[in-house]
Amino acid sequence: MYHQWAVTFALHQLGTVVWIGGMFFAHMTLRPAAAELLTPPQRLPLLLRVFDRFFPWVWVSFLALWGSGFWMYFGLFGGTAGLYVEPMMGIAFVMTALFLFIWFVPYRRLTAAVAASDWPTAGGQLAIIRQLILTNLLLGLVTAILGAGGRYL
Repeated sequence: MYHQWAVTFALHQLGTVVWIGGMFFAHMTLRPAAAELLTPPQRLPLLLRVFDRFFPWVWVSFLALWGSGFWMYFGLFGGTAGLYVEPMMGIAFVMTALFLFIWFVPYRRLTAAVAASDWPTAGGQLAIIRQLILTNLLLGLVTAILGAGGRYL
């Protein structure tokens, strides 16, 4: 039982670190630095390539998070856990829905606009992605706080 718990919890934490840490880095450091130093024809392809590399890790992360989260909740806790777990699951659902929207709508449009060198459209799609990533980042931080301290709140 302890081995299952340790592996499952570690997988859950790795998914959290990759997804939230990646969003924090991209939103708080990379994008502002790129905006200061690069023109749109330089910045937009760079940020698209960053997403091309980061978003597959988000897929892995949220699959790891959902898989380990359900295993902990149903397999290890028998479907009953602290009152903080259900809000975490609700926030995770919203975060997943936002990422799926990013993946299937503005990210696809950003890819097409960069390929066509349509910088105004690409910039508009990047602005949408940026706002949604900020929203997901804030939700992720709240979820991490609940996960780390929920039983003590």
